[in-house]
Amino acid sequence: MSAGIVDLHAAKSDDVVENAHFESIGLTDEWIRRRSGIASRTWFPDGVELADVAAEACAPLVGRAADPSAIGALIVVSTSVRQRVPAIAQKVAERAGLPSSVLAFDMNAACCGFVYGLVNGLSLIDAGQTRSALVCTVEAMSRMVDRSDRQTACLFADGAAAVLLEDRARFPRFVHVAGGDGAQEQLMRETGAGGIRLDGAQVYDRAVRRMTDTARQLFAHDPAPSVLVGHQANGRILEQIRTFTSELGVPFVNRIEHFGNTSSASIPLALADELGTGSLPAEGRLGAVAYGAGEAWGGVSVSYRIPTAA
Repeated sequence: MSAGIVDLHAAKSDDVVENAHFESIGLTDEWIRRRSGIASRTWFPDGVELADVAAEACAPLVGRAADPSAIGALIVVSTSVRQRVPAIAQKVAERAGLPSSVLAFDMNAACCGFVYGLVNGLSLIDAGQTRSALVCTVEAMSRMVDRSDRQTACLFADGAAAVLLEDRARFPRFVHVAGGDGAQEQLMRETGAGGIRLDGAQVYDRAVRRMTDTARQLFAHDPAPSVLVGHQANGRILEQIRTFTSELGVPFVNRIEHFGNTSSASIPLALADELGTGSLPAEGRLGAVAYGAGEAWGGVSVSYRIPTAA
């Protein structure tokens, strides 16, 4: 047996921010769409607590689990949680209905966080340390950006999603690829004055190369992914990666138009939306690739079987 994804739930805000919102800083709808592929995004209201949003994403999975007491680990992935001590993972576990015996911790690997979280959760199960695990991503990137910054204000968005991992006899072993280069930390970073600084040209080139190379390594393993979901960073980056999957005839997920860049939450949010529309079968092999600040990159090939009611 090996671990895989057996359930998925997303939590988004009802507060939709259209491109017209950014006219006040000199950005037009046409310019934003052309440069990023984004038409709208959601932001959480300022008073919303991220622990509550994360618990909203996790609670349905706990409720649907065959044995909630068997969920032995909760990994809360976030770039935008501002409070470091105490971590929010224990609070999320309590609010989501998990037992107090759960191993719960926060993790930050920027936009690559979901991939790193999957590697941790899947490895715990395959090592026999727990029967099942939750990986939850929650982001409020709108609270990190300088909303007057023309380069970043329109890109980033908020959202949360969680996956339940369990072992199944039908699941082949997962495969992961990951790396990091601290020498490139200046490419994307939070500034001391508030906001996020991007070296746009270099980030674009490196993101395309890192995610495409990672995908190529995942597809070299058997079984190969039946669908590829890239970190939803920018529409132009995604279309470059789609070129690779087009050659293989494998579906590629691009949901950035109405999601924006939700950092670590982008892959599970995009996957949930694609499954929700019926564009993907409820059972298959997910290839997830991401690139983020750090510099961190990675990918996971993992089997999934999602209940149709999820």
